Amino acid sequence: MTVNIDMRSEPKQTVKRPVALLLLVIMGALWGLQFAMLKLAAEGGYSEINILMLALVLLSIAFSAIMYLRKQSFAVNRGRIAFLLITAVLGYVIPLGAALYAAPHIPAGILTLIGCLAPVVSISIALALRTEFVSLQRVLALVCGLIAIALVLWPQIELPGLGAAPWMLLALLVPACYGIESIYAAVYWPKGWTSLQAVTGETLVATVLVLPIFAALGDPVSMATTWSTAEWAIAVFVMAGVVESLIYFYLIQTTGGVFVSFGTFISLFAGIGWGMVLFGESHGVLVWGAVGTLCAALALACFDRSRAR
Repeated sequence: MTVNIDMRSEPKQTVKRPVALLLLVIMGALWGLQFAMLKLAAEGGYSEINILMLALVLLSIAFSAIMYLRKQSFAVNRGRIAFLLITAVLGYVIPLGAALYAAPHIPAGILTLIGCLAPVVSISIALALRTEFVSLQRVLALVCGLIAIALVLWPQIELPGLGAAPWMLLALLVPACYGIESIYAAVYWPKGWTSLQAVTGETLVATVLVLPIFAALGDPVSMATTWSTAEWAIAVFVMAGVVESLIYFYLIQTTGGVFVSFGTFISLFAGIGWGMVLFGESHGVLVWGAVGTLCAALALACFDRSRAR
């Protein structure tokens, strides 16, 4: 999970281009791996709310430990609490819950493809709210994103009972929430906060929000004391999330947002690759056509942002 951040409160640094490219590849590969791990955990026998609760607790502990080691803390007020509540719901609670419920029913590669639509959602929201300049490239990026969705959904709609289309529609909440969160965070970023402070606060608030749901619907007794595939999947998801987030923040700080946005390309193909390796998935012509169309949409969005700068 990535977070849109404002680096005005953090010192600028520089990094050599080969190092930046290597970190970008690692970041994209880890983000794609996270979707595969969600699917693996969801198929491990635990309820979705159990997995969500455990993942959030582990993420909160990890980010809090990093903040402690870096000797950072943050004060909250009414405005910052509102910011954390909204970003926690949009960045963790809804998208992770939707991904966990949809994961057992759709391939990991398709789940990653759908998740990579977040930049397209951000563009559509920005254009609708007129917070961004309406350029031909951005309109074409939006059209390509819609075509990619149609290429994936259409074959499922023609199947009896709509096939996996309902679960794909549920998975669309992932990019929808990430896209809305990026616009919201860019506008309402708390003044003086670093990215680490924001992501730590976001995960802690998300954990608190999910706790009563877990108490009502979860089954803490069922959490195994021995490690199985599901536990390892959750652990890998958390570790990948922490490392991916730290790399994301570092690259934003040293290279800027345009360069980091190209990590979406890597994560798209990484997610499909992880699905092939871990689940033996294969995809038809329409899915690969959707991948190519989405790549075109992401390229249009990235190059348009670069030109704007």
